[in-house]
Amino acid sequence: MKRLCIFIIMMMAFFHQSQAAGANPEAASVKEAFQAIITKYSNKATAEQLWREVDSNYTGADRHYHNLKHLDNFYSQLLKCKAEISGWETLVVAMVYHDVIYHTPDHRDEERSAELAVKRLQECNFPANAIKKCEALILATKSHAWSSDNDTNLFNDADMSIVGLSPAIYDEYVKNVGLEYGVTPQFQQGRKKVLQYFLSMDRIFKTNFFYKLYEKQARENIAREISTLP
Repeated sequence: MKRLCIFIIMMMAFFHQSQAAGANPEAASVKEAFQAIITKYSNKATAEQLWREVDSNYTGADRHYHNLKHLDNFYSQLLKCKAEISGWETLVVAMVYHDVIYHTPDHRDEERSAELAVKRLQECNFPANAIKKCEALILATKSHAWSSDNDTNLFNDADMSIVGLSPAIYDEYVKNVGLEYGVTPQFQQGRKKVLQYFLSMDRIFKTNFFYKLYEKQARENIAREISTLP
């Protein structure tokens, strides 16, 4: 009986230790998820090196919205619809690289981010077809247009989810975007046109999954912001 009790105690301790170590992969942070994928095709040292580069870019002094907090929200939204995603690893990697280059003078942020992603993924032996898809996903964030590919629509909707969150979160997002670009009359006029374009769409969110979650609040948030712009 004593041996049985000891065995049961050991098994319970092992169970709780496994939970604490993150047995559920969906509990992983963006960093952990990214490094696990890269390590699968390369090695831990390469995964750590690539993350250091990503971290350095996203934590720049000029990153007020397009930073690691944005990646955290993006990842949390992808986790919500994971069951509908066919290329999970590719979407996670594309998410990490989609804003790695930002606010460039020639306004080719997406193209340059995609170029860096392709280069780094080739170096770590990521599958060629997945690299091509990753590049296409990053470039798709330039227009957020509807796609015949469901993964692309889910990816873009997750990226856009901030506009459908609570008014307080939306207001913080607006403030931080303004800090990145500078709140000038030209910026406000250009932003107003973009927001009006969003409201003119039949649907801001392309997938039923995100439409049901955020469409109503997004339209309310955007209309409210437009009312504050000159």
